[in-house]
Amino acid sequence: MIKALNEAEPDVFALMDYWTFDGWFALKRRLSEPDAPKLTKTVFPGIELRLAAPMKGRLNAHVLFSNELNDQILKDFLSHLRLAENSRPLSDGALIDFAKQVPDALLRYHGFKPEQVAADDAQAYMAGAKIAELTCDSYKEAIAKVPDEQAIGFMPYDTNDGLSDVKWTDHYAYFIGLVRCSPIFESRNLDVRAAFVGEETPGNAKFYVGIREGLKDVSRLVVAGSDAHCFVGIHGSNDRRGYGDFPSDKKTWIKADPTFRGLQQAILEPAKRSFIGISPPKLDHIAANKTYFIDHVMISKVQGSALASHWLGDVQLPLNSDLVAIIGNKGSGKSALADVLALLGHSRQTNHFSFLRKERFRGKAGEPARQFEGFIIWHDGTINTCNLNADPPAEMVEMVKYIPQGHFEDLCNAHVTGQSNAFENELRAVIFSHTDDAIRLGALDFDQLIEQQESTYRLQLNEFRKDLKRVNLEIATYENQLHPLVRKSLTEQLTLKRRQLAEHEAVRPAAIEKPSAELSPEQKTTAEAIEAIAANLKSLEDEHNKANEKASQLAAKSKAIKDVREQVRLLQRTYDQFVNDTSRDLDLLGLAVTDVAKIDLNLGTLAQFEEAFLAEQRTIGIRATAAEGERQELIGKQVEAKAKLDQPQLFYQNHLLAVQEWEKKYLELIGSSDSPETVKGLEARIAQIDALPELLNAHRSVRLALAGEVYDILDAQRRAREALFKPVQELIQGNSLIREEYKLQFKAKLGGSIDAFATSLFTLLKQNVGEFRGEDESLNTVRRLGEAADFDNREEAVVFAQALHDRISAAAATIGDRVEYGIDSMLRKDKSANEVYDLLFDLSYLEPRYSLTFQDAEIEQLSPGQRGALLLIFYLLVDRGRNPIILDQPEENLDNETVVSLLVPVLTEAKKRRQIIMVTHNPNLAVVCDAEQIIWSHFDRANSQKISYTAGAIESPAINGHVVKVLEGTKPAFDNRRFKYH
Repeated sequence: MIKALNEAEPDVFALMDYWTFDGWFALKRRLSEPDAPKLTKTVFPGIELRLAAPMKGRLNAHVLFSNELNDQILKDFLSHLRLAENSRPLSDGALIDFAKQVPDALLRYHGFKPEQVAADDAQAYMAGAKIAELTCDSYKEAIAKVPDEQAIGFMPYDTNDGLSDVKWTDHYAYFIGLVRCSPIFESRNLDVRAAFVGEETPGNAKFYVGIREGLKDVSRLVVAGSDAHCFVGIHGSNDRRGYGDFPSDKKTWIKADPTFRGLQQAILEPAKRSFIGISPPKLDHIAANKTYFIDHVMISKVQGSALASHWLGDVQLPLNSDLVAIIGNKGSGKSALADVLALLGHSRQTNHFSFLRKERFRGKAGEPARQFEGFIIWHDGTINTCNLNADPPAEMVEMVKYIPQGHFEDLCNAHVTGQSNAFENELRAVIFSHTDDAIRLGALDFDQLIEQQESTYRLQLNEFRKDLKRVNLEIATYENQLHPLVRKSLTEQLTLKRRQLAEHEAVRPAAIEKPSAELSPEQKTTAEAIEAIAANLKSLEDEHNKANEKASQLAAKSKAIKDVREQVRLLQRTYDQFVNDTSRDLDLLGLAVTDVAKIDLNLGTLAQFEEAFLAEQRTIGIRATAAEGERQELIGKQVEAKAKLDQPQLFYQNHLLAVQEWEKKYLELIGSSDSPETVKGLEARIAQIDALPELLNAHRSVRLALAGEVYDILDAQRRAREALFKPVQELIQGNSLIREEYKLQFKAKLGGSIDAFATSLFTLLKQNVGEFRGEDESLNTVRRLGEAADFDNREEAVVFAQALHDRISAAAATIGDRVEYGIDSMLRKDKSANEVYDLLFDLSYLEPRYSLTFQDAEIEQLSPGQRGALLLIFYLLVDRGRNPIILDQPEENLDNETVVSLLVPVLTEAKKRRQIIMVTHNPNLAVVCDAEQIIWSHFDRANSQKISYTAGAIESPAINGHVVKVLEGTKPAFDNRRFKYH
């Protein structure tokens, strides 16, 4: 029998003899003998009984006992049972006497001869055992009297002689009494099993509610017994089942230590800790994915080490493939083990190691870390090894997902403050992992995918922001011109010019008559010559003015040619960029560039114009030189001729010259609208300034419109990215736990760090007035506006920029001359207003970002503990990764209550497909998270040299007195009993 037990597949057996424990006592006796073979399996004593029941047929009942009970308790159990017919305690003698008293017809019905029963006690015992029934009450009482709950009622339900044969509608109290006192039921019907453990299925939908009400919603463990009647059976024969043979391969699997306490733990969590079938899904998953599960870890001194102290020497720990909890007080070596596992798993989080760092175990010279090496052995036999003073090579594939406390800080808190993009990068990586190949189109990571999809948006943004820069520069120019001092200065200049003009008019030469004296022929000739010279000089002056005007026009045209050429160059460059950007897509479509867009540039006309303008400019230059020579020659002749005139004629000629000079100066003072230093020029300039407010308002309207256009492009980017996480969102919608309990949703939003934006802003602006006095007040002003704005709304995003602009303008107006326009008084040295306006209105501080909402709140609104929980939910349920997760629980970001209230169901779900190693100082946390394995961590403080690890049961004396807190409103309530049996 012992040989059969050892060679059979199951790890735990229950011996079920009718009415006795004889088989159990015989096994114990044999094992106590000096020559006995060693029993390597766990065996529980049990007993099969028959209860008096209001039913057609028989009702069997079983009881399982702890293998640690002494024999007397089992014998006492028998003495508490009562025969239904006469209330005598169950014993061999009671069964013999009972058989001798039953009617002969009943003996014959069960195949016994009355005369043999009367004459032979052995026959009478067999008859009594086959016919007798026990009272139901004594069955319940006998179980209850076994100390420390070390007896468990075990009822068949829909198997032979099971409780389902009792007509519960007629005998409800009897039926429900046995249901509620039986922690274990036997059934091979998987839909019935699901109802008992609390899982509704299409097959049990009609009776699920009724069963749960009868159980008062307390689940029961369901098993399928082998009912083996021989040591080694005949394969495939239900009539000859041996140890380990199960009907229809309905094998019973229990996930717990192979102890009676392990069975009690499974009773408390039957859905999580039991399975009926060929093999549990998790074992199949491990068998198919051995490269993703750590079998055990080893740490030892390097060969030849002279180090005397032990520290981590001789560590050998098997690791469960579900949830492993590493428990210990602060400084006991929990994080040391986590760091070592992460190092050996080639984690990228070496900068967040808390134990394997220069300030601690690695020391200044790498001591004592370099004296030790670690080994991870995976289920497929692969071994990773590394010296504890060396980081894994960068080219090694990351085999574990390590989330140390420092990484939690980066991902949770730094994301909210805008100090780090680590959290969003994690989101991007997961989104990319879910993206269909048809969308990826060869992209190797998320950034490449975005580069492919958003190049058009970036080009559009560049164009609109370029226009915005131009408008902002013009606005800043207008505001500068609207400074009160500008108009005041122009007004004063105009007043001065008008005074100069009045003074000039006051000295206008008085009109004199042309001399009437008769001139000699010679004088007459001279006078006529002088008049001709004056006319020629006037003609040359007019020609000179026209030549200057023509030269200005030609200069403007030449500049226009240069500007057009530059625009043509930009157009060609844009087209070339278009060709480069679309070539791959057009090749894929089998199209040539010219099938879609052509560019036809004709610069010949510009060249002809330019050549004509240059020739004309050369002609004007030549003529100007010649005209200047003529003018000088005429002036000389004029002087010579004047010398020949008499006094009256000379006086008259000088008068004409004076009038000419006065008119010239008068015209210079009056000027024209495009002559800035003249009366008309100043009047035109003031008129322009008077018209600027309306022009400024028009430009500001254009600016807001451009900001809106920029927003629309950013929003289009956001919507494009939103489409990328559709597969992830569908995954979430397919998981009822995430969808209904946590309401976890991906969200693509337009956002950015207000603090980072404010920092950029105040590199341009002073912080010395009003709402912008001092760093804190300035930052809070921007924060308040930012927090009030919904940047996912176009109008509110643009209003935020305008509102902040108005606050800055209002603050600027309180400084100095109290200007109505502009912000120059707020600018730092060498900064310009248009730089501020560009920062405000080009919305460069907004970008499409991925975020998560959790229970209808965005991540920025969550507490650090909730953010930590959200992060783990994300990793455990959404992330497609299969590598083991090593979590060093940060107390600030992942408090114990949050773990209990939010993460227990998540951990339960996630450990179905990946290995999880959780580091915590709280043993209770390991209990409520349903850890399959506890590793106790201990540092020998007395000798300051030994960190030891022990894989053991949770009932270790190291935590005596710890009780799992019952959390109000938590379902189920975690109590000391659950803790004790873990």
